[in-house]
Parts: sequence; C-alpha cells; structure tokens
Amino acid sequence: MDSTRTDTSLIARGVCRSFTTAEGTLEVLKGVNLTVSQGEMVAIVGESGVGKSTLLHILGGLDRPTQGDISYRGKPLHTMSENELSHFRNRHIGFVFQHHYLMDDFTALENVMIPALVAGKTKKEAAALAEQLLHDVGLKERMNHVPRQLSGGEQQRVAVARALANSPDVVMADEPSGNLDIRTGEKLHGLLRDLNQKRNMTMIIATHNLELATSCDKTVKLIDGLASEELNGKVVS
Repeated sequence: MDSTRTDTSLIARGVCRSFTTAEGTLEVLKGVNLTVSQGEMVAIVGESGVGKSTLLHILGGLDRPTQGDISYRGKPLHTMSENELSHFRNRHIGFVFQHHYLMDDFTALENVMIPALVAGKTKKEAAALAEQLLHDVGLKERMNHVPRQLSGGEQQRVAVARALANSPDVVMADEPSGNLDIRTGEKLHGLLRDLNQKRNMTMIIATHNLELATSCDKTVKLIDGLASEELNGKVVS
C-alpha cells in the first residue's frame, strides 16, 4: 500500500518492543511495518501471546516502542512528550477494551460524557453529545442506568459510545467481544462495522474471532514478532 496517499491515517515503521524479564530480554515485536488508510477496518490476529495487544497499545500511544516510528497524518508520536501524547490520545484516538472499564457509580450518560469533559466541553455540551452517541448505539432508553443495571453487551456498547465521544480519527479495540457470548458478540461486531461504514471511521481491532477478522477490510497477522497484511486474501506487504 502506498504510504504517500493523502488518505493515509497511520504509518508504523520498524516497530520493535522488548521487555526485560528475570530470564533476560523478551522480544515481542521485531520490526512491524503497517499502513492504515482513512476509513479502513483492520484486524490484528495471531496466536495468544504473539503481541496483538502490545502492538495495539503502541499504535494507540498507550505504550512506546523500543525502536521504530508511528505517525498519524504526518504527526510522529515518538517526538511527543507524555503530556502531548495524552492530549493527542484524548482528541484523536478512541479505545475499546475487552473489559468495559466503566465507572461503576456513574450512569451510562455520565460515563460517555467523561472524555468530552476532559477535552474541555461544557457539561451541557458533553451531555448532549453523550445522549446522541447512546442513541446511535441503541441505548438511548438506558442512558440513566449504571453499569450493574446493564447487560454485558450493553456495557460494551456504552464503552463504544465513550470511545466516540471526541470524534476520534481512529478507534482501537482490543478483543472487544472477548467477554461476550457468541450472539451478543456478533451484535457488537455489527455495530462496529456499521459505525465504520457510516462515519468512515478508521478501526484497528485485535481479535481472536475469525468471523470478525474476515469481515474487516484487511487482516494483519503477527507471527514471530513480524506482521503480514492481507487484503481480500492477498498478501500485500
């Protein structure tokens, strides 16, 4: 894929990540290259322990690579300070994890409001935005319920709405249906695909779910710390 295209959303080059353990240095990522275009829905797949979550966290700015560069629309993450990186994440990247990480004592509406408030919106603006997002994910009638009053699938839908609060350029999802039953997981996958298509929103999803992976535009398979990209079944890099 041509990294000079104007619709390129993310470029990762030579991404390495190693960890120091009692047994020595553990090399998880050994030079991953990846290009993601605006509006693409990309699945990261591979065996357990191969580094899917590690790569996703690095791409999302939650962790830094040992070596390598990542840039969003020409903005390199490696040159940013921790404060700059935090600011960038809040405004440009949305996260959905296997566990919803909702605030237990906050309603669905209040949970979705949090990123918007952090970004500087007024309480009124954040509430209006959160209400619309909960409507978009099919939870308008549940917006005043706290997490324990919601099903697992509903909790993940709230987490998706929260990830969209600041209209991010990219949504990163780490095993988003990993804690859900098959039927509920399929509904969540459908929601993600629908948001991707209607909003032209770039999504990068680490998953074990082959059905979800094959429904994406591109699959990135991690093997022995390296990545291969497949588009319509054809290896492109």
